[in-house]
Amino acid sequence: MRISRIYIMTLFQEKSENMTLIAQNMRTIAIVEDDVTVRSELNIFLKENGYRVIAPDRFDALEQYFDQESADLILLDVQLGGYDGFEICRKLRRHCSTPIIFVTGKNTEADELKGLMLGGDDYITKPYRLPVLLMRIKKALEHSEGSRDNGRLCVDGVTLDIVFGQLSCNGQVWELSKKEQQILYYLFMNHGRIVSRDELIEYLWENKLFVDENILNVNFSRIRKRLEGTSIAGFIQTIPKMGYRVGKD
Repeated sequence: MRISRIYIMTLFQEKSENMTLIAQNMRTIAIVEDDVTVRSELNIFLKENGYRVIAPDRFDALEQYFDQESADLILLDVQLGGYDGFEICRKLRRHCSTPIIFVTGKNTEADELKGLMLGGDDYITKPYRLPVLLMRIKKALEHSEGSRDNGRLCVDGVTLDIVFGQLSCNGQVWELSKKEQQILYYLFMNHGRIVSRDELIEYLWENKLFVDENILNVNFSRIRKRLEGTSIAGFIQTIPKMGYRVGKD
């Protein structure tokens, strides 16, 4: 029986479309690791488990790198041959909400706490088991995707709607100014850690030398005044001599 060329072409086209769809749905993991052997092993392992992998071999301009290369999650070492992974994380967190998992040989409790406070989503020490790393990656991706559904961020039942510029909880809705929304967006994206005053000012105004800090105080006062007498009156917390965070503690 002869098979027509049209039939063969149709099958080929359907296969190509399916492969394209699979590629589009693949999550991209960035490996920021200076050990070539470790980087290569992780690259192979993640690809075998259905991930697309990117792996920069320079660490002096990672903010610009991730502006050009899109990643769904970053695996970040701390000791990068002269570069400090903690400092890289701090800089990335100014403008990047991508989940970051530290994968490092620095295994003290102080190191782990520092990594998490600087914006890391998880902290894994070497040596590690690959199945455990894979589970942590899946968990971080699920949490990240769930928290950003339809342009909304949610922390402890409080929702920030980025599209409409609103804060809501238990059926109550509060309208936000542009600057108020920016403040809350940064605090929501860094939920789980304390954001210092200087860090927040640097995020809101690129040149903090020309910023009147009272402007920040005024914006916080306005937000808190709206929330007075509600179930989330203490949602925005000021930590003396440290900074700010959001959550129902």
